[in-house]
Amino acid sequence: MPQISPKTIIEPGAEIADDVRIGPFSYIGAQVKIGPGCIIENSATIVGKTTLGARNRVFPMAVIGSVAKQGSTGECILGDANAIREHVTIDGGTDSPTRIGTDNLIMIGSQIGPSAVVGDHGIFDNLTQISAQSTIEDYVRTSAFTSIGKKATVGAYTFVAGYVEILNDAPPFAILMGSPYRVRGVNTENLRRCGFGDDDIRLLKKTFRELFNGTQTKPDLDVLAQLKAEPNLNPHVKRLVDAVGAGLDKWQGRS
Repeated sequence: MPQISPKTIIEPGAEIADDVRIGPFSYIGAQVKIGPGCIIENSATIVGKTTLGARNRVFPMAVIGSVAKQGSTGECILGDANAIREHVTIDGGTDSPTRIGTDNLIMIGSQIGPSAVVGDHGIFDNLTQISAQSTIEDYVRTSAFTSIGKKATVGAYTFVAGYVEILNDAPPFAILMGSPYRVRGVNTENLRRCGFGDDDIRLLKKTFRELFNGTQTKPDLDVLAQLKAEPNLNPHVKRLVDAVGAGLDKWQGRS
């Protein structure tokens, strides 16, 4: 049987796995589904059409599934083994679900907007702001007070320094600093920890130097065209080139 405090509220219709623990003064809405091994601390709120996979932990004062428009029901889908720390807000999506992958740490006071998509294995430091309909790929790390704009994409394995504002797409594998951000180089340490070999990292560093020169947000278009024309690119370099090209197409004509 779930361990549910008598001082919490579970609306009829909610589906709670047998081994879930829910602390006092929490509120669980009627359309919520909570998977096995989850821990919901005291004073958390989970509403809307929200599904939590296995082994998630929701800390005090977090709010998942809320929507700004009264009378609407938002949808959130969370994978497994996420830690949702204190005062985090994850808005429910009404046009499409808000999706959080697996094994993410979302730290104190962070906000995730409606219909945003967050991949796997991310770490989002305190007060990270992820706006509506944005996409955060796998293994992204943000520092405190990062702001990611509406519909922007942050590529996989990227590290974002504190107080950085990302309004357009940011490439994978990068270190981003400044506001507006600049591409400062390759996120070498994270790539090594994730199993990238020295040759792959060396090629990525060379490509970043040619594309961004360590100080730019926008790539050198001549270099990008040359790389696109090469038939046998390293697969990680090709992923970078494809992402940069797609980002330029997506935001063409916008500042």
